[in-house]
Amino acid sequence: MNSYTRLQVIFEGNILEVYLDRPEKRNAIDGDMAFELMDIFSHAAANNDVRVLILRGKGAAFCAGADLDYMGREDLTGEDRQGNVFAKLFHALYRFPKPLVVITHGKAMGGALGLVAAADFALATTDAEFAFSEVRIGLVPATISPYIVKRTGERNARQLMLLGDTFTTERALQAGLIDKAGDPGELENYKSYLCRQFEQNAPQAMMTCKRTLQHVSDAKLNDETISYTLNILDNVREHPEAREGIRAFKERRKASWQK
Repeated sequence: MNSYTRLQVIFEGNILEVYLDRPEKRNAIDGDMAFELMDIFSHAAANNDVRVLILRGKGAAFCAGADLDYMGREDLTGEDRQGNVFAKLFHALYRFPKPLVVITHGKAMGGALGLVAAADFALATTDAEFAFSEVRIGLVPATISPYIVKRTGERNARQLMLLGDTFTTERALQAGLIDKAGDPGELENYKSYLCRQFEQNAPQAMMTCKRTLQHVSDAKLNDETISYTLNILDNVREHPEAREGIRAFKERRKASWQK
């Protein structure tokens, strides 16, 4: 995790903070950054010491979206073509199995909003600026669209994406793109509050919870879905983590994962 050129990684306790670290390019996402993000998310998912991942940006902006020099390259084909790389990136973030908090400041443009939409908790400073700017330069926010629609609904996605203009944190809140706004100090306090809460929760249970929600959000409410959920509950109930949690509750003590 120390060899990244596009990211800065800080790991303290059970909290992994990942900073987009191309401030001279307003943290624009090129192929190298995309692959580094996928790599750190893969490592964090497999590391039992990581309880929560915080994603944020260095410098004056959270992220300017896709690097246009990278987008303009014509030598990339097959698995390396830009659309394939970005599609994999946003899907990897959406499927990340642990709590994911994204903190936005300054400008968050285009593909940056795919990172925001993948979050379980999306925070932004009150003076942040957002835009689905792709249509202004002849592009389409295609690879982020499934995650934006999931977060904001189709109506908000249509209006924000088709206009392509800059909108405020207040509008982002109204659309459901972000969950909380505040000044930097307030957001740090809220981040700390979230992390304290996550550290009280059973790690495997949180991961199973996310996996279950991702499955049922795409499923019809039928016998197959009901069967899926009852099997999840049966399996979780027999897990050592649940047994420890129930025993700790009955004995009025902290569970083994709680500090």
